[in-house]
Amino acid sequence: MILSRARFSRTLVTLLSLGSLGLGTLLGPKSALAITQDEVVTLTKLGIQADEIIKAIEKDKTVFNLTVTDILALKKASVDEKVLKFMLSTPNRFGKQPGGEQTGPGETTPTGPTEPVETEEQKKAREEQMRLEALKLLEERKKAEEAQRAAFAKGVLATGRALADQGKFVESIQAFQKFVEQGGFAPDSEEAYLAKFGIANALVKAGLYQAAAKELVEVVLAGPERPFFQTAFQQLRELRRKVNYSPPDLEEMTRFFVDNFSRGFQDEFNYVLGEFYFDYNNWSQALKYLDAVSPQAPDYARAQYLKGLVEIRNQLAKSAVQSFQKAIIATEENATDPEVKDLAFLALARIAYEVGDADAAIYYYRKVPKGTAKQATALYESAWVYFVKGDYSRALGTFQTLHSPYFKHQFYPELWILEATVYMNLCHFESAEEALAQYAKEVTPLGVPLKDFLLKTVRPEDYYDALVSTVSGKQSSGLPRELAAPVLGNVEFYNLYKTLKQIEHEQKIIASKGQALGGFGQEIATKLEALHKDRTRELGIKIQRILKETEGVLADYDQKKLEIEVDLGDLRIEEEAKKLEALNGDEETTTPPPTAESGGTVAIVGSDTWEWPFEGEYWKDEIGYHRSFIKDQCVREQN
Repeated sequence: MILSRARFSRTLVTLLSLGSLGLGTLLGPKSALAITQDEVVTLTKLGIQADEIIKAIEKDKTVFNLTVTDILALKKASVDEKVLKFMLSTPNRFGKQPGGEQTGPGETTPTGPTEPVETEEQKKAREEQMRLEALKLLEERKKAEEAQRAAFAKGVLATGRALADQGKFVESIQAFQKFVEQGGFAPDSEEAYLAKFGIANALVKAGLYQAAAKELVEVVLAGPERPFFQTAFQQLRELRRKVNYSPPDLEEMTRFFVDNFSRGFQDEFNYVLGEFYFDYNNWSQALKYLDAVSPQAPDYARAQYLKGLVEIRNQLAKSAVQSFQKAIIATEENATDPEVKDLAFLALARIAYEVGDADAAIYYYRKVPKGTAKQATALYESAWVYFVKGDYSRALGTFQTLHSPYFKHQFYPELWILEATVYMNLCHFESAEEALAQYAKEVTPLGVPLKDFLLKTVRPEDYYDALVSTVSGKQSSGLPRELAAPVLGNVEFYNLYKTLKQIEHEQKIIASKGQALGGFGQEIATKLEALHKDRTRELGIKIQRILKETEGVLADYDQKKLEIEVDLGDLRIEEEAKKLEALNGDEETTTPPPTAESGGTVAIVGSDTWEWPFEGEYWKDEIGYHRSFIKDQCVREQN
C-alpha cells in the first residue's frame, strides 16, 4: 500500500502551510490518517524530522510487526535509525499483534543454543513426512533416469554419453559434435539441447569445470521441464564449490516453477539462489530464498549462517544470534557442515564482544574445537577479549599458546605489544622490556623490507609471483616469509587461489588432449588463458591490498612500542616515588613475590596447577587452557 494521491496531496499542502505544527497534529484523527509503514517512508522522503514521525506513531499507538525484509526495505528508504528502533519497540510499548515478538538491532543477550521441544505427535508427523519425501524423491529419480535413458536411447547420443562415463571426454565430445554437424539441427531443437548437455557432461567428468560452466548454465536455463535440468543444476552447483563462478545469468532461474519437484530439490534450488543473491549483496532476495530452505535440508545450517551474516550487516544483532544458533543446532541434528558450526560460534562470540558481554564471547570462542581450521582465530580473538576485560591471567596464558610452534604459520605482530602492556600494568617492568625487545627482534625488522617491496613492485602479476616465490622458500623477491601469513589466511585470497589452481589443472589437460578437438579445443584453451590472466591479476591486487594494510598495522604497533617505552619510564619513576613515600611514612611494605625464573610463570592447565619452568615448552592437548599466575607488583593506593 502507498499513500493515495488525495492523501499525499492533503499531507503535503498541510506541511507547506503549517510547517511549524507537530506531525501528530498534521496527520489528524487516528481513524482518518493512522500512520502506516509506507507513510513512514513517504514522510521520511518529505524531510520530516525523526522525532516528529515518532510522535505520530506514539500518538496513534501503531504496532509494527516488522519482518527482516521490512527492516531492510525501511533502511533502503533511508528511514532514520531512531525511527526504525522505535517502530521495532512498538509491540512491547503498545501490545503485541499476531506475528510474534520482533527483534531489533543491538538488542542481544547471547546465550547457548537451545534444543527445540518436540512432542510425540510432532515426532511421528515429522517421521511420516520424511518417509513420504523419501518415496517422492525415489520416484522423481526414477522418472528422471527414464527420461534421460529415453533421450539417449539410440545411436550417437548413447555412444557419446557412454564414452564420457568411461573418462574418454575427447571421443565423447567428438561424437556429440559429429551428431549436431551431420544432423543440421537448429540451436533451439531438442537434439541440440541433448548434444549440449552431452558435451557439458563430458567436460565435467573430465574435471574441466571452467570449460563446462557456460554449457551447463545454458542447459539449466533451458528450463525445469527439460530432461537434464536437475542433473545440470547439480553439476553447476558442484562447479561453484570448486571455482568462483556466479554469472548474472543465474538470476533467470527465479522465473522457474519448481514446486512440483521433491522437497529435497526445492531446498537445494532455494539455497543456491539465496547464496547467489548473497554474493551480489541483494539482501532482501537472499533472505527470501534462504528462508525457503526447510529445517530438515542438508543446506539448512549454511542457509541460516548466511541469513545471520545478512542480519549482522544490517545491524540486526538479535535476529542474527537466533540465526547462528539455528545453524549450530542444524549441524548437530542433520549431521552436516562442521565448518559452519565453527563459523557460527565465531560469529556469536563477535556479537557478544560487540555488545560488551565478554563472558559470553569467551564462552563461544571456547566452543570452537581443537584442531580445526578456526582454532587459531578463536584463540587469537579470545586473547584480545581477555586483555580488554583485564583478565591478565588468561590473557598471558593465551598469548603463550599463540607463541607456540602449533601456530607458527600465523602472524600476530601485536602479541609482544599486548604482553608488554600487561606486564607494565602489573609493574613487571623488566618483563615488559623483554617483551618489547622480542617485538624489536621479531617484528620491527619486517617493516623496512616490506616497504621496499611495496615500492619496487608495481604489476599485480608481480605480487602474485613474489608470493609464490616466498612461500616456496625463495628470497629473491625480498618479501619476508613471515608476511606471507596474513595473505594466506585471507578467505578471499584462498578462494581466488583455489580457482586459479583449477584453471591451471584444466590448462594441462587441454594442452595434452585438446588438439584432437580442433577449433573447440582451441576455444577452450583461449578461454582458460584469459581466465588465468584475469584471476592472476585479481590475486595480485588482493595481495597488494593485504600487504599495504599490514604495513599500516606494523607502523601503528611500532608507534605503540615507543609509547609503551615512554610510559614505562614514567611508571618506574612513579612507582619508586610511591615506595619512598610509604617508607617515609613508616608504613609496612611487603616485598612483591618474584616471578618464575627464566621468564616462566606458574600456570593452570584445566584444573591442575603446575609450574611452567621456562618459556617455549608446549603440550598440544593443553592448548587453550594456559593461565598465568603472575602477581601485581604495583603499589596501589588504599581506599
